[in-house]
Amino acid sequence: MSTLPEVRFHIYPTDCDMLGHLNHATMLNFLERARWALLEPQIDVRHWARQPIFSVVRHVDIDYLAQSLPGEDLVIRSGLLAVKNTSYIVRQEAHKVGSDLLVARANIVFVTIGHDGRPVRVPDEWRTMLPQWPDPE
Repeated sequence: MSTLPEVRFHIYPTDCDMLGHLNHATMLNFLERARWALLEPQIDVRHWARQPIFSVVRHVDIDYLAQSLPGEDLVIRSGLLAVKNTSYIVRQEAHKVGSDLLVARANIVFVTIGHDGRPVRVPDEWRTMLPQWPDPE
């Protein structure tokens, strides 16, 4: 079992597409909410827009490995996979609660930008804000 922080989500019928499976947009929303849950204890989210540097999503790579249905619960684990000069990658995995079945795996690439919209170096303090994704076993 991973030591990464976990955020749990319940799947409601309104989270699903017309075939009854968890909607892709809802999964992306769950992933984003799980990332914010990691940051919220460390930062003042009410003043987030006042900071001099922002993160923007550049690329999302997501694999769906099993279906998710109404009434099920998912747990999402998140960690920092890599940090480069002006970008970083967060890995997230969604598992079904109870079976620990891997439902989805995502790598999200973020670019750090200034108020002028140009890439800037990832701040040193950002490099330790998120837990590190464990090395493959």
